[in-house]
Order: sequence, then structure tokens, then C-alpha cells
Amino acid sequence: MTLVFAAKLFGIAINTALMAPMIVAAAAFDPRRAYQLSRAWVRVNLAMTGVTVRSTRRAPLDPSRPYVFMSNHASHFDALAVVAALPEFQLRWVAKKELTEIPIFGWALRSAGHIIIDRSNPEQAIATLRAARAQMETGISVVIFPEGTREGHDNELLPLKKGGFVLALETGAPIVPVAVRGSRAILSRKDWHIHPGEIDVVVGAPIAVAGADRETLTARVRDVLSHELGLAEPPPALRLAERR
Repeated sequence: MTLVFAAKLFGIAINTALMAPMIVAAAAFDPRRAYQLSRAWVRVNLAMTGVTVRSTRRAPLDPSRPYVFMSNHASHFDALAVVAALPEFQLRWVAKKELTEIPIFGWALRSAGHIIIDRSNPEQAIATLRAARAQMETGISVVIFPEGTREGHDNELLPLKKGGFVLALETGAPIVPVAVRGSRAILSRKDWHIHPGEIDVVVGAPIAVAGADRETLTARVRDVLSHELGLAEPPPALRLAERR
């Protein structure tokens, strides 16, 4: 079994080594083409690891307009699942800068126009998110994990950080909650044993931001994700933390 796990990791490494230079080259001329290559990288990784993605949509979405997709985060496979569930969209990820330090992968991540933030500097992180507005004006959608981390929680949502909500309010782009279920069984945190299986992705109905404030939007996204993930209502202390 160890050899099987090792083979999967080796396959992902080879796929990354082959695709990353192509993504970087394409990004220099056509960022949209670079993202198409990134989707191919995702499809190959899912196939090699025996992971399938089943997607459910609660409402129609318009691929020609930008959205701020907000997903829960429990596994490294969450990102792959969201890409697979939204094949008609041009997506740019909000990613922590530490990911750019991963050899080869980080090179492609930064070159492909994803939004790299420094979590140690909240003010700079907000400024970086606001800079994504120019991309969204061309119809590109942004994906963010508002919990900010996979660490420190099991079967619950951490407080949702404000950056994505600020971006949605300033651009007027609707927020779409995305609930990813089953990814931790594929690859749990602090483990590199990738198990075959199925990930369910529930893409919620768009939430209009016009006339709403950040607290209201945060509560609505949390309620949708909690419902789709089958989680209990959050305690008042957590709600309070999200208002800060």
C-alpha cells in the first residue's frame, strides 16, 4: 500500500513538472489559456489518484460574469474539487504566499495571475485583494477559502475572514458559497496518503451584495455552508469573532 501512495505522489510531481513550464509560457501571452492548462493539470491529478468529483448546483450561474466563490477548506484536494466543479469559469485563487515557495508549483501559481497574499500582514492582504478588481472586470471569478486554513478544526467552520467579503462589496460581484464534502477522507491534514473516493461539491445560489453589509453577508455564507455541510449552528462567540 505504501508503494501505491508513493506512486500517486510521484505521478502528481511528474504532472506538475511537465505542466508548470507550459502554464508559465502560456500565461505570458494568454492568461486564460494558462488557466485552461491548469484545469488539465487538475483532471490528470484526479484521474491518477482515483478521485471523482460530483457537483450539485442550487441555482444557475452565468459564466460570463464574475463571482466571488467562497469554499470551506478541509483538505488540499478542496481546490482541485472546486476547479472540477466549475469547468466553465475562469478562476483565480486567493493563495497564501507560502505556496509560491513550493518548487515548480509555486512558479506556475505566481505566473498564472493568481492572487498571492501575505497572511502576516492583514492590511497588505486586503490591498492585494482589492488589486484583483481589475481581473474581475474582465469576467474572471475569484475563489477564496474564507477560513484561511485547513488547520485547527474538524467538522466545523472557523471564523470567516473579512477579505473576500470586502472584495465582493467593493466590486459588486455576487458571493457564491461552495460546500466541499468528503475531501478530508481523500487526504487529511498532516498526511500524504491519498485515498481514492468521491468528493461532493455543492455550489450554492449567488448572494447579491447590493445593500448588504459585511456582517450580514458573513452570516449568510456561514449559514449556507453550515447547512450544506450538516454542521450545527455556530456558538455566539464565533459569530462575534467574525464581526471584528
